[in-house]
Amino acid sequence: MLIYPAIDIFQGKCIRLRQGDFAEQKVYSESPVDVARSFLDEGLSFLHIVDLEGAKEGRIVNRQSIEAILRIPGINAHVGGGIRTREDISYLFIAGATRVVVGSVAVKSPHVVQDWLSEFRSERFVIAVDVRKGAVAHSGWLQRANLTPSTFIDSMARFGATHFLCTDIDRDGMLAGPNPELYTTLKKEFPSLHIIASGGISQLSDIQDLEVAGCSGAVVGKALYEGRLRPSDLANLSGA
Repeated sequence: MLIYPAIDIFQGKCIRLRQGDFAEQKVYSESPVDVARSFLDEGLSFLHIVDLEGAKEGRIVNRQSIEAILRIPGINAHVGGGIRTREDISYLFIAGATRVVVGSVAVKSPHVVQDWLSEFRSERFVIAVDVRKGAVAHSGWLQRANLTPSTFIDSMARFGATHFLCTDIDRDGMLAGPNPELYTTLKKEFPSLHIIASGGISQLSDIQDLEVAGCSGAVVGKALYEGRLRPSDLANLSGA
């Protein structure tokens, strides 16, 4: 299972939210680039970058920080947040993103994403499945759709998507443990898909539980920034 350290960017700074609440944010670094380099130095080279400001605004905002991270030799990254247009997709791939994360557009305009999957190749995308109280959320987690995670994943898989980032919003930033039952259920329904877990990871046993659940990856954020998990320990667990 691959471990993805999270770098959430807001106003050019590295921050974390609690349960997706923009009013509940904490700044951990003035330099997301320095944070990215520190993860790389510890052996974690595949990052999960989110333009939180972009997710809220519906457009890519923190271009300078994103570009600077992607220029670091040896870095691979998923990049998401505020991606709404073909031009956004093209820009991020040119900037060096390994995969682009799309969520809100996939919920509201699925056939647009179908065209992107065909044009840029489906394996270069991660579909964000953000879950709050059993329903899919979107637009910076501020709105709920009339969709269950399973229905949404099935529709995207029919378009050729194979990578899905599933975040339990109620656990995000809470350090209270992930929701392995959710991922076990999804993996049983979609055994051939790559399910990446996010939300609540606070200790190494959480990673092991997610691996047992069948997840192909896990995004770790606050536990790293709060010192509950060491990058070197995660690097020892992380594999292709």
